[in-house]
Amino acid sequence: MSKKNLLTSALVLGTIAATATPSVVSAATTDSDSSNQVNTEQVSNTTNDNASNVISGSDVKKADTTVANSATVQAASESATNAARTTAIIQASSGATAAQQAAFLNDAVPMAQKAASKYNVYASVMLAQSILESSWGLSTLATQGHNLFGIKGDYNGAYVTMPTSEWSASQGYYTINANFRKYPSYYESFADNGDKLRNGVSWNTSFYSGTWKENTSSYKDATAWLQGRYATAPNYASALNNIIATYNLTQYDGAPETNGGSEATNKSVITVNNKSSNFVRLLALQDDGTFKAITNRGLANNTDWQTDQTKVVDGHTYYRVATNEWVQDTYLA
Repeated sequence: MSKKNLLTSALVLGTIAATATPSVVSAATTDSDSSNQVNTEQVSNTTNDNASNVISGSDVKKADTTVANSATVQAASESATNAARTTAIIQASSGATAAQQAAFLNDAVPMAQKAASKYNVYASVMLAQSILESSWGLSTLATQGHNLFGIKGDYNGAYVTMPTSEWSASQGYYTINANFRKYPSYYESFADNGDKLRNGVSWNTSFYSGTWKENTSSYKDATAWLQGRYATAPNYASALNNIIATYNLTQYDGAPETNGGSEATNKSVITVNNKSSNFVRLLALQDDGTFKAITNRGLANNTDWQTDQTKVVDGHTYYRVATNEWVQDTYLA
């Protein structure tokens, strides 16, 4: 089998009659791949250059008051020296055993990727935040409420009441009891964080715009933007960067994309096969983030195709083989 660049026209499976009424099949349903024949066509792949949209950190007039940082991050904020701050931050990311870290990542990674894909932000940044803020999911708030980011309030009426530190110019840090959102799983916590990063706060919907993939050149731009906004610790960004590098969290990221939050990866080759038909149905990404079938083109079984992006939706991974043409993981050989 020869390897192909993105969807060449080397293989023609046939054509659908011009008078046939197109039918669209959701990727979430079972596609019977009826005897209708489909054909492939050449499609070019384009990449947007986001260089002019890169945003670096800027002055912050008001931090986000809807989140409460972990005691470790607060300690870093209060520490007088950079060394003390660094020590406090490192404690948060090293206070779990290797087995606990692996267990947390096993649960958290697919959920972070799904939320990051939905909101077009960095999974690596979300994971680093969750590690730092929840001490690898071992904090009381994480164990009692699946709350990894310290977001206050309630989630569909569910909350956990816990003491937390607040700060004012007149009193400095003081302790109050506050309600924190209680989620049914980690995914809702990651999704809530993604929604916050994408939609901001009540007084500024673009408050976290510097974390959006389309506005950044790398995850480091996003962490720089979080410093002073999400947490006032003066080395919050460097702490996140350290965690991301130490645990190779960028492996769960892709290059910045503007196409519906797609996760891009280095080009690789996939082999496709449909055991119930002689071709694999192609899918188109919709504006709402779902996939629908393309009814007049497909890929022959047991053929190799280059893919440059992946996207996780509802537990399935989709591989892009052409401009807005994707293959579901179900059909990988």
